Amino acid sequence: MPTTSTKKRASRSTVPQTSPQTVLVLQGGGALGAYQGGVFETLATDGFSVDWVVGTSIGAINSAIIAGNPPRRRLERLREFWQFVGRPDELDRFAAGPLAPWFAPWAKMGNFMETLTRGIPGFFAPRPGASLNIEQQVPVPQASFYDTEPLQSTLERLIDFDYLNAGHVRCTVCAVEVSSGKLVVFDSARMRLTAQHIMASGALPPGFPAVVIDGKAYWDGGIYSNTPVDVVMDDAERRDTLCFMVDLWDPTEAEPCSISAAMARQKDIQYASRTREHLDDHRTMQNMRRAIEILSARLPEKDRLDPAIKRLSGLGCRSTINIVRLIMKALPTDDHNKDIDFAQSRLAARWQAGAHDARRALRHKSWLAPLPAHIGMVIHELPQEDADDLPG
Repeated sequence: MPTTSTKKRASRSTVPQTSPQTVLVLQGGGALGAYQGGVFETLATDGFSVDWVVGTSIGAINSAIIAGNPPRRRLERLREFWQFVGRPDELDRFAAGPLAPWFAPWAKMGNFMETLTRGIPGFFAPRPGASLNIEQQVPVPQASFYDTEPLQSTLERLIDFDYLNAGHVRCTVCAVEVSSGKLVVFDSARMRLTAQHIMASGALPPGFPAVVIDGKAYWDGGIYSNTPVDVVMDDAERRDTLCFMVDLWDPTEAEPCSISAAMARQKDIQYASRTREHLDDHRTMQNMRRAIEILSARLPEKDRLDPAIKRLSGLGCRSTINIVRLIMKALPTDDHNKDIDFAQSRLAARWQAGAHDARRALRHKSWLAPLPAHIGMVIHELPQEDADDLPG
């Protein structure tokens, strides 16, 4: 797997090797989150032990399921969730014959309308009369087209919150405080998480209602930033870290040639949340911290003891951060409704794609390559595949 951080590697590292913490960062994206399940399946099968999961929206649900179950049950519970929310593909069966080119768009529209009008059992249900008068004054938890109360029962069935809060795996989810517009981090290392915190992270308006916790209303963290990488970087700057970042929105898709494609492309760009720019900024800062550490070590002892210089030297560190970035590519049949496309066949295809991409990353294991002493952070990305190499 190539890296964008440095083209030349030293023959051996001059930085002491330690056991890094393993972090999983899961972006929001509704039905696209099945891809993250496939990534986790491959990592778990390969023996990776996750120390910390960080998620937003559907990524928060996947994170809580992972952190809220013992290792032997995590994959089972993830599969159970995604099988539970999948919708039957009766319409799709008719799109596989000779009339497929004509019927396929109607089949997709049928699946979409069924989700729109009936919701997803165990996830969300239409709120009666909500669309008839959107100006009607209602309590904050009712200002939405759908009711997510069914999700609470599903989460409490699939997640052992006592286990989640016992500290086996740190779990962090992000939301936005409605009144202030500020990003809020709910972290099991600092507080007790409940199903309400997970639901708050996925409360995307106007479809889903705000979740009220301790008198404050919260919406989906993706409104502020759909990729919670900053949470990890702020913590990881002083600790060796291997971070698998699983993105569901590809900022590099082709230019659109239809209105539907333009709508899909707009979502890709919006929810990718400028991840690359954030990562580049963090890499610059981490490499600067490494440079400060190296320069401080070369100062004469009398200078190192100077209080002012000691404060400046304290900005340096020797930790290394490896970011393994996996980005889900759109399926050939995806459109602007792909994030609410819960058809079982598409969920299975996304799960398979996630498992496939994670296997490709593990074949390279480029994060094990030794680094020059001045490199503090490396970003690893998979090269694009030809269509013939894609799963399915």
